[in-house]
Amino acid sequence: MTTPSIPTNPVSTSSSAATRERFHRLASEWKEQSRYLSNTAQMAMLNPYQRIIGMGPPVVPLILEELEREPDQWFWALEAITDENPVPQDAKGKVRLMAQAWIDWGKRLGIDP
Repeated sequence: MTTPSIPTNPVSTSSSAATRERFHRLASEWKEQSRYLSNTAQMAMLNPYQRIIGMGPPVVPLILEELEREPDQWFWALEAITDENPVPQDAKGKVRLMAQAWIDWGKRLGIDP
């Protein structure tokens, strides 16, 4: 498994406020649009979610922060951005355990949410 090149503190740059604001706006839109969906593939194909993926590595700490606050279906985005999947086989489909696996992965890499 290779280590992704994700800045350890990408939200400390001058554009961090704009990145954080855009992420939270898109995340809110995604949550609103996905509220009644149960299919994770459909949730991941929603425009706000895809735009978050398009923001790239700088949003990884923000997604991890969201997972700590409220576990949700951010796994597709994290895997797409990082090319990683730290979720053990026995945790697949268990949102809280999957969230914890990603949070632990971030901590191992020094990514502070």
